[in-house]
Amino acid sequence: MARHTRIAGPLLVLLALLLALPNAALAASLTLTPAQPSVAAGQTINISGSGFTRGEQVAIWATAPDQTVISGDFEFAEGDAGLIDIGFRVPDDALGGRWSLTAYGFLSKTPVITSFDVQGRDPATATPQALVSPASGPAGAQFDFAALGFKKKETVSYWFTGPDGVIHDAYPAGDSANSDGRVDLSWQAPADAVRGIWVITIQGLKSGVARGVPFEIR
Repeated sequence: MARHTRIAGPLLVLLALLLALPNAALAASLTLTPAQPSVAAGQTINISGSGFTRGEQVAIWATAPDQTVISGDFEFAEGDAGLIDIGFRVPDDALGGRWSLTAYGFLSKTPVITSFDVQGRDPATATPQALVSPASGPAGAQFDFAALGFKKKETVSYWFTGPDGVIHDAYPAGDSANSDGRVDLSWQAPADAVRGIWVITIQGLKSGVARGVPFEIR
């Protein structure tokens, strides 16, 4: 079972793999399914996966409604079916709302994402940790992102995951935070970008802080 921490170690390992494998291929038949659709803050939700390569390492991370990313320990796929069994404990002070959990197999080279609801504190009490403008736009449009909470002037890496589960763009050591720990990025979507919900993940290389920001290409 995976234990979770706010230090995003598996994400840093993933960045190293992205340097060597910038064009991740879509793996077939990957699944990730929560045992129940919702859970209360402070409780553990069990999530099962299949379709990974036997024995491969799988990095795990969850994204809260305020775009905070919480990283978990590695899992190892078991058996010919490539099974993983995740036990993710939702923080006691977790925000209520829709959470997502991502699993990335280092051999299958594809992230798979599932979502679940958390009954927690009122999201209105939290300051958003990342923003995007516009929230939705056509292929070829420019999207502007802002993310908070990084160390002063630290280097950040970021990557874009499409609705097809493929990491389409990765920028290890791609930018840096300002003196207030804020990161501002702009990205022009390709003219042939896959339509649907995308996610940019922004990772501080020193702090381990990560933000995941969903946006739509329509």
